[in-house]
Amino acid sequence: MLSHLSDEVINHMLTNQWYGRLGCAAGNDVLVVPVTFLYDGHFIYGHTREGTKTKLMRQNPNVCLEIDEVVSPTHWRSVVVHGQFEELAGDDRTEVLHRLGPRTAPFFADEVPIWPDGQPDALASPALPPTVVYRIRISRKSGRAERRQTLQSDSRLL
Repeated sequence: MLSHLSDEVINHMLTNQWYGRLGCAAGNDVLVVPVTFLYDGHFIYGHTREGTKTKLMRQNPNVCLEIDEVVSPTHWRSVVVHGQFEELAGDDRTEVLHRLGPRTAPFFADEVPIWPDGQPDALASPALPPTVVYRIRISRKSGRAERRQTLQSDSRLL
């Protein structure tokens, strides 16, 4: 049965998940990419390297983030967050990098040493594009779920 998720469940999912898919578009270009994120109850925070995603978000700051938990085609829940991309600088940027650190460190291990002496800007490397730190100012959130009984004969297909 298809149902809407409560605000409590939506916030729980956003707080407890680290990975989602960010959607952005500008002109005729549309992009959906996996991202690591942090939700603090008010904003979605993330970081990325300079590239297509940052180019599109700067041209059109309207973005969305989708997260889900899928057990089977008939047992899942999904949250979509709509909002506006805002690039962070200065102390805000540094604070967010520190907060994101535990969630992202394993992904950078092969690129450069992680935060030597506690300095998040040590992630910068001349060989890599600059790190862009951003937040999504949330304008709306919604969630759906489905949980149906499957026929016994269908369960082996899952």
